[in-house]
Amino acid sequence: MAKKQLVKDQDKFIVRLPKGMRDRIKARAERAGMSMNEAIVFVLEQHFPTPTTVEEKINELAEMLSILKGDNTYEEVDYLVSEIHNAIVDIYNGTAKAPPNFEKAVSERFEQWKEREAEHAAEKTFDPFDDQNWPEGWTDADAASSPDNDVFDDDGKKT
Repeated sequence: MAKKQLVKDQDKFIVRLPKGMRDRIKARAERAGMSMNEAIVFVLEQHFPTPTTVEEKINELAEMLSILKGDNTYEEVDYLVSEIHNAIVDIYNGTAKAPPNFEKAVSERFEQWKEREAEHAAEKTFDPFDDQNWPEGWTDADAASSPDNDVFDDDGKKT
């Protein structure tokens, strides 16, 4: 269990609460066995978590590698890939702290990856049979007369 930080080493912030909120906080804190301060800090931590360092993420990912020895390897690989992606996105968005040069390199490579993914997505959605993908006025007759078009008869012989 981590040691509590000494009060003298902590930041102090005075906040004005709307009427009735202090009583609600006090009641909830007592029910949870906490002081009002502990309850408020707990709630704030949920919405303003400490940024994860790159080292912490790398250690977490390294621990996950040991999972790959299990029976459900493919599910775990998918999970690991997802976690790596999330770590990269966190670094890219600045929510995971990293040295500036590393952040820059990750950002540049992530931008390149996003561009490649967009190109792949466009290729996957391209439908060669969709008339919207051809120049206006292009017809099946134009395709048949194209020099690149090999025409075969029913027996598979070139005509």
